[in-house]
Amino acid sequence: GTLRFAATPGTAARDADAYRLLALGYSTRETADVVTGRIGLARSSAARGMLAAGGSREAAADYLDGEYRRLSAARAPEVLPTPPLATPRGVSAPFGPTPFDTVIREAARRHRVEEALVRAVITAESAFRPAAVSPAGAIGLMQLMPGTARELGVNPWVPSQNIEGGVRYLASLIQAFGGVELGLVAYNGGPDYARRYARGDAVLYGETRDYVRKVLRLLASAP
Repeated sequence: GTLRFAATPGTAARDADAYRLLALGYSTRETADVVTGRIGLARSSAARGMLAAGGSREAAADYLDGEYRRLSAARAPEVLPTPPLATPRGVSAPFGPTPFDTVIREAARRHRVEEALVRAVITAESAFRPAAVSPAGAIGLMQLMPGTARELGVNPWVPSQNIEGGVRYLASLIQAFGGVELGLVAYNGGPDYARRYARGDAVLYGETRDYVRKVLRLLASAP
């Protein structure tokens, strides 16, 4: 039979706004943040204007990041911050030893990605928790979305497959974007967001900015 979904107030308007933003070249990440109220379109446009006027990326990112956090706090003041995922007892993440060392080492070698980078990504994504599930539905050690896992041909609930798929996907993004930083932006925020960032049409803010900084900081601390 035909699937039917009950419409909620504002759904059609939000969908129309999303289509317009996508047509204007905004990434899916930026569009989602605008239509859900995590950042205003005027503020996103203001950040783009700062770049167009010759302002630095860092200044535009600081502006947008501050607005993102202020609006997020105003939208849900009753929600407590989610505590970081605990590392399993006996595991000293990110640089071992862990039960996944062999799988990580082999996947990193196979896909020509630095092992320390894989460990840093897993730490930032799940703190080495194979059963971790994000609010958005990302699964496992490397937090693969179900659709991405299907495209990669892996079962995200199986740690070895999750790591294999995640490392393969990360390696493809690093190669496609020509470097680790942009690869990390794409891994967390999506390839379309990374493309806009690479062109100078977007700045890092919110979750993706924190994520990239954390992974690079962990990577720099590798023994």
